[in-house]
Amino acid sequence: MMALKKVQRTCVSDQAYDILVKKITNGEWKAGEKIPSEIELAKQLGISRVSLKIALQKLNTLGVTETRVGEGTFVCDFSLKSLFSELFRSNIFGLDHNKINEFRVLIEYCAMRLAVLNPPNPAALARLNEVLASMAESVQSGDDDTYHNLHYNFHRLICEMGKNELFLQLYDSISEVMYDTLRANSEMTWNHFPRSESIQHHRELLEALEQRDLARLTKVQDDLLLDQYLRS
Repeated sequence: MMALKKVQRTCVSDQAYDILVKKITNGEWKAGEKIPSEIELAKQLGISRVSLKIALQKLNTLGVTETRVGEGTFVCDFSLKSLFSELFRSNIFGLDHNKINEFRVLIEYCAMRLAVLNPPNPAALARLNEVLASMAESVQSGDDDTYHNLHYNFHRLICEMGKNELFLQLYDSISEVMYDTLRANSEMTWNHFPRSESIQHHRELLEALEQRDLARLTKVQDDLLLDQYLRS
């Protein structure tokens, strides 16, 4: 005899949360707008204010809405940055530099694949060339701070070329961590190799993107990971 599946009991507050999210995602409640009061919403949904408060608190925690004392609850312009930036900045995950760098390299590899698979983007490639030229100038002049800023911008531009909003939001949400990781990588490289080595590596990336060469991109990123393991 076939066993019966257990009845799934859905929490009332979770159902309310799903309904409220849908009103936001379908555009009924837009960013910056005030949503109905707790009394109104509880009445419309046919639930207690306690269950509604739990649903609203979940929205607030995720950064989808914000509740202002004496004013009510408003829809936020949600992004992953509000969700992840503080978690990574405070290193609540307890990740060391190597783990964060692995994550960065793999995110960028996925973005690079998308950049190659997407239609050619001459304007973006021209911007990359300009940034790389400025990076080379900063290396020659010994302006480390400018180099590190340009270095971060170079990699963010590649992520932007992937044209995937989730990748870009994720990259921006942990921008401080990305910047610090790239800076640490450069300084580590400069302890062992001439500073011009950094420019050569990025020139290889750029040429692979220009040639739409996935195999070459893969090799460059694999070499980065291998180099990291050899140093750790």
